[in-house]
Amino acid sequence: MKRSFIYITLFLLAVMVSIGQTEEKRLVIGTASTGGTWYPLGGGVATVITKYIKGVTATAIPSGASIENIRAINKGTQDLALSMPDVAYFAYNGLEMFKTERHEELRGLFSTYAIDIQFYVEEKSPVKTIADIKGKNLRVAVGPPGSGTEVMARLVLKEYGITYDDIREQFISHTEATAAMKDGNIDVGIVTLGTPAPTLMDLTQYKKIRFLDIEPEMADRINKKFPAYFPRTIPAGTYSGMTKPHHTLAWMGLFIVHKDFSGDLAYEILKAVFDHKAELDAIHVQFKTILLENANKGMSIPLHPGAVRFFKGRGMIK
Repeated sequence: MKRSFIYITLFLLAVMVSIGQTEEKRLVIGTASTGGTWYPLGGGVATVITKYIKGVTATAIPSGASIENIRAINKGTQDLALSMPDVAYFAYNGLEMFKTERHEELRGLFSTYAIDIQFYVEEKSPVKTIADIKGKNLRVAVGPPGSGTEVMARLVLKEYGITYDDIREQFISHTEATAAMKDGNIDVGIVTLGTPAPTLMDLTQYKKIRFLDIEPEMADRINKKFPAYFPRTIPAGTYSGMTKPHHTLAWMGLFIVHKDFSGDLAYEILKAVFDHKAELDAIHVQFKTILLENANKGMSIPLHPGAVRFFKGRGMIK
């Protein structure tokens, strides 16, 4: 009887060890709404992780995007997440919408693709520069209140000495802004979109517009204050009637994790993503612009140690 008890105990221990060895680690990836590109991007990364990292299964879920994802990383209900770099910066430093809840636990994994801020007016508009907006009581579409577009627009305008006291701000989306420009209901549109943006391509088929530059010296000044925003030049001909290069600022969507996320797993995720990038490229044309050489560009929060190890190994950082 005693010997049987010992055998049963050993058997149960063996089963428990076996289960522990075969149990998969499950990761949740926070994205954004299903209508944008972040949801399929998260899904593509989840597929690559599941396919190429042994013992790990990842699932992408729709979410309310940056702010919700940052809070979910903090609570541990998401393991990886996508965020705008400025929102991550504000969260890490306790600024703007995160004044009462600083998130120093955030770490960057990698940057994705560029999103440009673009100021535009009708071609016949007397407004020739962003500085010209001041003092003319213009109707300016700045994006939905509290959105990434609105925050970035407000910060850029401030560098030109322009506040909402100087304009008639319109808190509308990019599609609403282009529709309003078509109808002559706004004077200046401000959008943050991947280039070329379908809504602007559509607008230029109906109306001649002109883009207002963020001059290179101003872009450099803003970049020093807000490293999430970096100078970018959009080539001439990108949109119908665009006869010269357009100087502006851009930001990169970031994959973020908690500081306590496994360093080895962070390394393996980056290796899987960039060793099998072609599988992401096949999902959406925008994902082809996710490049290893830009994978820590526009990073507004400290890199995770696992990411540092990966980028050092690929010769991207010293």
